[in-house]
Amino acid sequence: MNEPKKVETYLGDGVYATFDGYNIWLDLRGQDDFTRIALEPAVLDALNQFRDEIKENS
Repeated sequence: MNEPKKVETYLGDGVYATFDGYNIWLDLRGQDDFTRIALEPAVLDALNQFRDEIKENS
C-alpha cells in the first residue's frame, strides 16, 4: 500500500497542516520547534462542531 503524499499547507498565524492518511497534523512554528497537534477524525469532527456552534451563536 502506498503511503499518502504529505503535502504541507500554510493555514496562517504560523500554523502548517499535513495529512498522514489518518491524522491531520498541525505544526505551530515561531513558538518553538516541538509544538505539534494530531487531529484524529473524531477530534476534527468535534472541532468542526464547535466552529458550527460559534457561527450559530454569533
